[in-house]
Amino acid sequence: MTTPSDNRLKINLGCGNKRLDGFIGVDRFPCEAVGVLCDVSRSLPFRDSSVDEFYLDNLIEHVPDIPALMAELVRTARNGAKITIITPHFTSLSSWKDPTHLHHLSYFSFDHFEKMSVRHYVGSGVKIVRRNLSFGGGLLGIIGRMIFSLSPEAFEKTYCFIFRASTLRFELQVVKQ
Repeated sequence: MTTPSDNRLKINLGCGNKRLDGFIGVDRFPCEAVGVLCDVSRSLPFRDSSVDEFYLDNLIEHVPDIPALMAELVRTARNGAKITIITPHFTSLSSWKDPTHLHHLSYFSFDHFEKMSVRHYVGSGVKIVRRNLSFGGGLLGIIGRMIFSLSPEAFEKTYCFIFRASTLRFELQVVKQ
């Protein structure tokens, strides 16, 4: 098991076979990169306010209850902790070809966790620090990037199935009251 060298608790949640330097690998299936076995659809085996950073690479789309997982991340994270989430965009073939994907997410999916009006059922405690949407290459990718740079909302409402996107990356910060 790899442990962080700076005494900060950093978790690679749903790591699979992807080892990440300085992070403890957590997954429900045992393999070489896993240091802690855990089903992320249940409670996480970490103390309240103990984790400094979470990294979720192609995990969130597999989780049955995203608000419950987000609540667990907030519970176990320190105030100011970083959460990085990487997932396919809902127009990407990668989002649909894996039959274990339960969710197909958009550039705006995590906005929901910042809305006061829905905190009673999705929880709260995170703010979006940065987000990125990547595209494939070629002319269609260039056009998609151009439309998206003008208006992410117009892109997702009107043009996304013509100029398909690839991967979403969210960087969230835990904000505890």
